Amino acid sequence: MNIKVRSGDTLWYYSNLFNLPLALILDSNPQVNPSGLMIGQTVTIPGYQTSNYTIQSGDTFWKIASQRRLSVDALALLNPDVSPRQLQVGQTIRVPVRVTYRVVDGNQPYDYQLLLRDLKDLTEIYPFIRTETIGKSVMGKDLTELQIGRGNKVVHWNGSFHANEWITTAVIMQFLNDYLLALTNRETIRGLDINPYYDQVTISLVPMVDPDGVNLVLNGPPEGAFGDEALRINKGNTDFSGWKANIRGVDLNNQYPAKWEVEA
Repeated sequence: MNIKVRSGDTLWYYSNLFNLPLALILDSNPQVNPSGLMIGQTVTIPGYQTSNYTIQSGDTFWKIASQRRLSVDALALLNPDVSPRQLQVGQTIRVPVRVTYRVVDGNQPYDYQLLLRDLKDLTEIYPFIRTETIGKSVMGKDLTELQIGRGNKVVHWNGSFHANEWITTAVIMQFLNDYLLALTNRETIRGLDINPYYDQVTISLVPMVDPDGVNLVLNGPPEGAFGDEALRINKGNTDFSGWKANIRGVDLNNQYPAKWEVEA
């Protein structure tokens, strides 16, 4: 959710106005100088979206804000050109909506296209997520790393090294969504206050290491040379549910100098 800076506003004020940790607002706006805010400058507020509301007879900013447990000034901030004393029936205003629900549904076949959709939604709602393309698959799909947090301690997770273990991506993404919800709503996970972890730990995630293989398992062989070769390796069988490798038949989990060729 984007807002425009007014005279006298500070990021600390926005933190209190929207009940968000200041660190999340700072990290959502790395290009903003907190001590040099300029009137009219755009600031992104994480964990919120906006919806349109049509003014009804008898409405006031106070009534609308009270019904949604918002500050009246939150409405004023999102509607700088609207006069609260001159609301007109049928007029449309913007209303901030706190995101309190998952956007990730991990209880479904979770392919690369679904991952991309969820990454787009999450990074829009939670812009303090840092993303980097760390490589590409054989078929040219981006391999994305996500980082969340400020801590020196780094915890790394990755999923779908094996194509038929695509459920690991779904689990990672759903946990990530829950973690982000806990951060922005000041909630706990299994009784643990999550916000201190943001300052203490940096979480690094590569949700899907083998997107070509995952799509092969879930959607079948693609048209063209890569699909033809996968079918040849699979002896013409179009059922790839047991396929662990990438699109070329290479098991990515064995590609380390760990003396895999030495039998125990």
